[in-house]
Amino acid sequence: MSYPYFFVDSNNIEEDKIKINGEDLNHLKNVLRSRSGDVVYISDNKTYRYKTEILEVGKSEALLTIKDKKRIAKELPQLMLFQCVLKKNSMEFVIQKATEIGVDRIIPVMSSRVIADGKKISGKVERWQKISDGASKQSKRDFKCEVAEPEDIYRIKVSEYGLFYVPYEESSVEYENIAETFKNEPGLTDIAFIIGPEGGFETKEVEFLKKSGAREIRLGKNIYRSETAAIYFLSVLDYLIRNQK
Repeated sequence: MSYPYFFVDSNNIEEDKIKINGEDLNHLKNVLRSRSGDVVYISDNKTYRYKTEILEVGKSEALLTIKDKKRIAKELPQLMLFQCVLKKNSMEFVIQKATEIGVDRIIPVMSSRVIADGKKISGKVERWQKISDGASKQSKRDFKCEVAEPEDIYRIKVSEYGLFYVPYEESSVEYENIAETFKNEPGLTDIAFIIGPEGGFETKEVEFLKKSGAREIRLGKNIYRSETAAIYFLSVLDYLIRNQK
């Protein structure tokens, strides 16, 4: 049986009780039609996942009692997606599906061929985070995926990451080599990759990233849409990471 799942700020957790309010309360009460006695799972996005039971559902908050709790910890390596900003529906699709698969952080990127107006992008981060939060709850993650503020492609600090990949259609390096790379890089704490916009990267952008330490790679013989490339490569990384454990 599938139970409702929410993220709750640690300030709403006191001893053996948890409070739910705001939009989550509306969802619990008016969408899920939950009532006293129903089981709800909660993550504090920090230390614990809780199994709770609803005591009461009021107008301004729901009160739940903690029945059990399990300590949670972030798995390594952490996965970071640098996604060049796409058109509305495509960008929202990538954020939702990447979160469901398990990416830990999404950084929107402004590059030369991004169509969107850079001045308006920052105002979209709140909406993107809500989409990611919804996907985090739907997939019952221990931790939320963070959607960061937009970053210019030439300000990305590639050297801060254990591995940084640039899927690029003109690369001669096939993705099968990634598995061998993982074997030679034990103890990785993070892996990042960047996906270009609808029009792709400019050559000078790829050269900048490579000079900064990024590894270019080709995702097979087919040419993918940006949103497909993001989900495809994330799935490859997720599979390889799980097989290394």
